[in-house]
Amino acid sequence: MQLDDYKALIEQLLPVYGSEDFQQVFDSLTSSESGPIKLRIKMEINRLMTPCKKIIDLRGRVKGQCRPYTFNDQTHWLDDVAINILHRRSKVFNNQYCTGLYEALVNTHNDFRELHQQGERSTLVTQKSNLELFTANLIRFGHYLHREENRLQISTPVTINFPLNQQIWGMTADLSFSGAKFKVPAAFNYRLGQTIDATFPQLAITHDEPCFEQPHRYRILGIDDNPEDNSFKWLRLIALSDNEALKTMIVESQNKGTLRHRHNHEDKIIQARTQGYEHCFLKHTVGIPLFFSGTELKYALLTDHNRYLWQYWHDERNQPVINQLLSEQRIASLGRKGLKQSSTLIYCFHHDHQGSRYFYSAALPEMDQEQRRLFWLLGAHRDSWRVMRLTVYPLRQQELEKLNDVAPEMLEKFQDLTHVGVLQDITHKATQPDYRAAHKSSLDSKAINPFRHPKNPICLAEAIHFDPKPQRSESRFAYKTPISLYQQGQLISAGHSIDFSSKGLNINLDTPFRCKKDDPVIIKFDQLQRLAKIDILNRMPYRVIRTSPNGKNIQLITEGSKESAAGEQFLRNLIKSNQEKLALCEEQLSSPAMLLAMHQMLLTRLNSIPYFAEKIDHKIKVKTVGSNFPLTPLADIFYQLGEHKHFDLSLLFKRRVKEMLAYPMRPIENVREPYVHELYIAFQQQDGEIKKIAVKASYEFETLEDRIRFITFARKNGSFLAIRVTALPIFNPLTALIGEKLSELARLTLHRARALEAEFISLIGCGEIFDITDEVLVRLEIS
Repeated sequence: MQLDDYKALIEQLLPVYGSEDFQQVFDSLTSSESGPIKLRIKMEINRLMTPCKKIIDLRGRVKGQCRPYTFNDQTHWLDDVAINILHRRSKVFNNQYCTGLYEALVNTHNDFRELHQQGERSTLVTQKSNLELFTANLIRFGHYLHREENRLQISTPVTINFPLNQQIWGMTADLSFSGAKFKVPAAFNYRLGQTIDATFPQLAITHDEPCFEQPHRYRILGIDDNPEDNSFKWLRLIALSDNEALKTMIVESQNKGTLRHRHNHEDKIIQARTQGYEHCFLKHTVGIPLFFSGTELKYALLTDHNRYLWQYWHDERNQPVINQLLSEQRIASLGRKGLKQSSTLIYCFHHDHQGSRYFYSAALPEMDQEQRRLFWLLGAHRDSWRVMRLTVYPLRQQELEKLNDVAPEMLEKFQDLTHVGVLQDITHKATQPDYRAAHKSSLDSKAINPFRHPKNPICLAEAIHFDPKPQRSESRFAYKTPISLYQQGQLISAGHSIDFSSKGLNINLDTPFRCKKDDPVIIKFDQLQRLAKIDILNRMPYRVIRTSPNGKNIQLITEGSKESAAGEQFLRNLIKSNQEKLALCEEQLSSPAMLLAMHQMLLTRLNSIPYFAEKIDHKIKVKTVGSNFPLTPLADIFYQLGEHKHFDLSLLFKRRVKEMLAYPMRPIENVREPYVHELYIAFQQQDGEIKKIAVKASYEFETLEDRIRFITFARKNGSFLAIRVTALPIFNPLTALIGEKLSELARLTLHRARALEAEFISLIGCGEIFDITDEVLVRLEIS
């Protein structure tokens, strides 16, 4: 007989040992066992419950820091793992110090004998599973620590007294005049806002100061888990009482030679790390952040990956017309007073007719069911079909005043701002046929004419890049010289140049010229040709990239053909020879202070879950996710599935690594639009906890009817969520602003700055997770 086979049975019997009904419970649980086995089990229980008086000293025997800990009227030397086991297992042994508890404390998993037998490396490898590849750290976006005083890094024992006379031992990590950070056993329950009394017995002895033995009251502001060792936690505390002796000790310690420079820069490191991930998210986001003054769009924030969406809202003249989408009526409806957040779905497409482009858009509340079906029928078969989500958040006056800390010089400029918005493209080409599967509308096609945009006015909002870096591929120079514009051999108009580069040209015409983007034209440089005697200047081929609404101001670019190469070379030589005489057209870069203020307003209003991936041992790992607090319902699901303040995304990626991570994050240049997947989640909850969950991607259903049945069943028997997951490769996660942050940090702590830079550079891809449940239910007409 092996007692290991009866461990579970023994565990059941230990808590009732010594009670009046122990024999009755014992007979009931061992009724199917033979007499000798019953005897062995009872002997083992008696042995484990035998009172013990041995002093436990784990110093030098375990991998961990030991400290004195008193229980059963004896002082023992235990580490955090043993203290954790003590409080978890003592209930099993009826809160008695017995042989079983002694053996549990001297045979912990971090005992050097265990590590020597199994090998520390193999132990760590065994603990890792494929699921951990999708367990990500959580970073709170838009929240920064601003510490106004230096902290003293000191490790000394602290005795912590909780309400109801509960006492534990811990260690300090740092101390300041107004707060502290303690390392405490994870076995106890700690609550945010809880008040505690702390004394410092070792400091009382070292400094011969009895005041350190007096209670110093703190309130718990934060509880942090340790991802590498779950046996202890970190408490972040604010002081509620004054302790002059503690203040004197901190000042004296900081003024001593070796300790003067031991100020903790952890807050700056945490802030730089958070902002690094925030900027990486902003750099790769596909949504367009928008800033409104009343119902008027003032600013749009552009990135390399949302330009395609910004460019979509340009007409045949390449003029922005997104203001027609963000009409006064729509913004007024979404930004009504009293709403903390408001969003709507907008369906869009454009139609080209006789050289003009006409845009159509209709928000969900603006249509009845018949109009919506007609709009879908006429729009969803086009390549220009788009489904947008516009979300608008009001700005509070207190929030604008807080910008004084981030960018005081921008406060006046932002005083008129009233709302922040995000325009997201949630189109998915693979599910576009869903819109055409709806019942046909009985309305005539002219019924969608009210949703057609007017051609003018064009958008006057300022489109600025989210990072203050040059966007031009080459310098431009102001230069006025006569030109003539031809098309198809016909002279259209004379005019003059405004500025030029070797490949680009900005001109003003004497008479309007109706043209559209990508139209080919011929430019004759009248004066330059007479001076240079170069034939190509008589017939320089260009292509239209933008024309003004009045048709007189036109921006051009060379075709890049062999024919235009000689002309480009002449202009290049002209610039080189006359660089001192030519006036450089300076590119207007965004103000870093203005951008930081915009980032602050945006990052506290995430309506997606950004995630970041790295590669470890040829496997892709989801490293980090960003979120606001409190968590959204979608984020809360992943948070519940994870442990120790981690997000568990295995239900999304575990069986779909190749399709959702490996393939989209291949290092392919010039990827603008993200790779998109649509997933459906069915789950059941009980008492706020997830009991059952199932996830299927849209392509894993054979038919549309199968998808509808899955959704209907999920909603009938629990809850349903539809999510959109995007993915993109990362080539350079750093931005100009983060480069400056790391440079500042390097002057304080070089090795930490280098470690942060290496962490950012190791990222290979990122993406966003959106909740699109409402859009899917409307699209499939599930009530």
